[in-house]
Amino acid sequence: MRIPADLAAAISLAMDDFRPLGVKPHRGATPDEVCLYQRESFDVTVAPGPEGVVFVRFTVKDGACDKDGPVADMGSTYAVEVAKHRILVIQRP
Repeated sequence: MRIPADLAAAISLAMDDFRPLGVKPHRGATPDEVCLYQRESFDVTVAPGPEGVVFVRFTVKDGACDKDGPVADMGSTYAVEVAKHRILVIQRP
């Protein structure tokens, strides 16, 4: 699978905000809460937008983090301006 550089940059910037490296769950977290802190628990969808903007959507991967039952929508959508390395908008459920 080949991912164009602008899409990879947008995903990286959004992921660093969505699930920063090194962030740990709170003490006493349930197995599902621990799962939701892990980057690999999320699938990524990207779509090019107007004028160098890339939309990046994170959704819980099917079958992940459902030990305690179905997980509510924990994803987010980002509008990223790749050329300026900045997040324009974040939409959370």
